[in-house]
Amino acid sequence: MQNRFGFRDFVLVVLLLAVLVAVLLAMLQFDRQHATIREIVVQIEQQNKSQARVEAQLGAIQSQLEQGVAITGPGANGDRPPVSDPFLRVRAARAQPDFADGDWLVDSFGARVARVTPLISGDVYGSQIQNQVLESLCDRDPDTLEWSGLLATSWEIDDRSAAYEAYVSEHGKPDPSNPDPNCPTAVVIRFTIRRGVTFSDGEPLTAEDVAYQYELIMNEQIDAPRARSVMRDKLESVEATGKFEVVFKFREPYFESFALAASFSAMPKHFYEQFTPEQINKQPGLLMGSGPYRMQSPTDWAPGKPIILVRNERYWGEPAAFDRLVYREFDSEVPRLTALRNGEIDMYLRALPEHYLKMTKDPQVAETTQHYEAWRPVEGYGYIAWNQKRGGKPTRFADRRVRQAMTMLTNRQRLVDEALHGYGRIATGPFNPLSAQYNQDVEPWPHDVERARKLLAEAGFEDRDGDDVIESADGNPFIYKHTYPSGGDFWTNVLLMFKDDYAKAGIVMELDPLEWAVFGEKLKGRDFDAISLGWSAGIEGDIHQMFHSSNIGEGADNFMSYANPDLDALIERARSTVVEEVRMPMWRQCHAILHEDQPYSFLYTRKYLCLIDKRIANVQQVKVGLNSLHEWYVPKPLQRY
Repeated sequence: MQNRFGFRDFVLVVLLLAVLVAVLLAMLQFDRQHATIREIVVQIEQQNKSQARVEAQLGAIQSQLEQGVAITGPGANGDRPPVSDPFLRVRAARAQPDFADGDWLVDSFGARVARVTPLISGDVYGSQIQNQVLESLCDRDPDTLEWSGLLATSWEIDDRSAAYEAYVSEHGKPDPSNPDPNCPTAVVIRFTIRRGVTFSDGEPLTAEDVAYQYELIMNEQIDAPRARSVMRDKLESVEATGKFEVVFKFREPYFESFALAASFSAMPKHFYEQFTPEQINKQPGLLMGSGPYRMQSPTDWAPGKPIILVRNERYWGEPAAFDRLVYREFDSEVPRLTALRNGEIDMYLRALPEHYLKMTKDPQVAETTQHYEAWRPVEGYGYIAWNQKRGGKPTRFADRRVRQAMTMLTNRQRLVDEALHGYGRIATGPFNPLSAQYNQDVEPWPHDVERARKLLAEAGFEDRDGDDVIESADGNPFIYKHTYPSGGDFWTNVLLMFKDDYAKAGIVMELDPLEWAVFGEKLKGRDFDAISLGWSAGIEGDIHQMFHSSNIGEGADNFMSYANPDLDALIERARSTVVEEVRMPMWRQCHAILHEDQPYSFLYTRKYLCLIDKRIANVQQVKVGLNSLHEWYVPKPLQRY
């Protein structure tokens, strides 16, 4: 049969082509609609961000108008005082000609992070992460050290100390555990909360969220004994008296009453009240706030997982430049230094002098990093704490003569010269040498082995069997374990020096390095002979939590069970003295008592040493060390991530 292409076939082909063309046109139309929808979604997201920013700005303006503060702008009277701007320095950074948003900032920690949940984290690394997520009522200016508002737009201080003192002189000081309802409140501080601020989940921030932090701290089921010990004695209440007003009432005069109140953070009540106290204590990654960064998930982080903060898209203030803050953990310094050399981390803050010298002499590192050195008034100190009571019984370190002997056996100048490479000073007490609290008349205990031997003999320790180890009167050899965090080589090297020092007097030290989480449990349970650690410092230090006998209980910071009634009384007087010129001699007297008692062997204070990748711009030295990382950025051509 002959195949012929007829009219019917032609019609079918035309119809088929028409269908194909229609399908292609439909597909093109669908693609255009999809692209349009995506464009609309992007516009909506941008509008949402803009709306959040506008709401925050309107809230700020409303707060300013309510306070009667002048707002400068077109037509404003330039002679009127300017509005306090918490983001003035950030705005200046963003105005730089090479400023660019984007890139990551990769920091490094010298130990593993156990928790980031506020109030229970208990270590400097957890606090460092929280500081990027949570915000306080006020912050200190890095140059002047004066307080300025952040979540608070204004405050009023009502000092009623005179009425309190008059009542106490007649009726005696009330017991904080059994308050006297007739005793006048000593100080009342009222803060106005900034309007238009939201948490990272979009919920508005109110005064209730500030008061909620106090509620959590004072809940005995929450594992926050350190914070609770501070609050219990001084604070009568923290109450939200309006949607945007929170009032702090202090039961007695306290030299740091404003600093304590101003440092309160807003903890989102709607988020944390979902969890029981037991869950808050046990879950390590419960972190949400109103700050410029947020956790990728506010609930899911756990030890061992990457620590990554991402930009808070709902942030009410001036945004920081970096898309992400990444924190890498290192169990020892060798891989940490290798990571710095290879450009895998951007920062090595508070570098140990040995590593600082090594890195600055390495041509590869010197070429790619910027270096900073400074004596800071907020630099803390390293110490050895001698546990005076263990298992309810006094230890050999309960004798002051033994503690004094241990300090004289400890060659602290060698530590400064060799371990700190000259970037340090011998510490004589708990106060920074640049502080007005520091007692300039206190001289360091000398390194004197013979004098130490005599004190040990007076305390009953002698070599009774000729084995070069001293024993107590009942024959127990002077052998002790020295516990310290294992994250790094510094303490190991230093303690090996001291081990030789102590052996000269017949004392055997056994090194006991522990991971941070285990170390923290030992501290909490007072299950150690001696520990090595360090304290950070504030503008004016409050030593109550470390040395007052009321903080001997489990979990508080007098973990060496030190008690001196004279020091207790002096600390209490100093803390209740508001006039600085009267208070400072009291702190200096505390310094002298602690020098004699040696509950710690105060070891050293050291320079602030930092190495930061050169691609990071606008890093500046300020009075407290370095400016905020929110002012840093990476110019576009240098961005790496």
